[in-house]
Amino acid sequence: MSESFIPKDARGVIDTRTERLWLHPDGYVIAEVRPGLVADLDDAIANVAAVAELAAGKPRPLLLDMRAHASSATRECRDYYAGSDAQRVNLAVAMLVRSNVSRVIGNFFIGLNKTRFPFRMFADVDEAIAWLRSFIVAAPK
Repeated sequence: MSESFIPKDARGVIDTRTERLWLHPDGYVIAEVRPGLVADLDDAIANVAAVAELAAGKPRPLLLDMRAHASSATRECRDYYAGSDAQRVNLAVAMLVRSNVSRVIGNFFIGLNKTRFPFRMFADVDEAIAWLRSFIVAAPK
């Protein structure tokens, strides 16, 4: 499994059957996908609800860490993640995958499930976070 982005002593972590989620101090949500599970519609609903809870009613960028993920999601699950409920909580999504080869394959499948928000796949952590940070607007002083 990949090294976790979520500190061991982090407060406010939400665990679902398929993900571990946390609001990073920089303002984006981190979702680490648990390995070896097939996500279904109920999982998608629970995960989007967890993002909504962490985001406190404000759409936020999401770093979706799929590096440890070795399984799949049902069609209904993928449709839900691409739909209006996810749009209400996701300002943008950066999916982190293990390699550039995974990114190319993933981009093909993402083309089949168009999202209503900016979505990109990354093999490089720093590039993914930099892209997400571009969606965070500083609060006016």
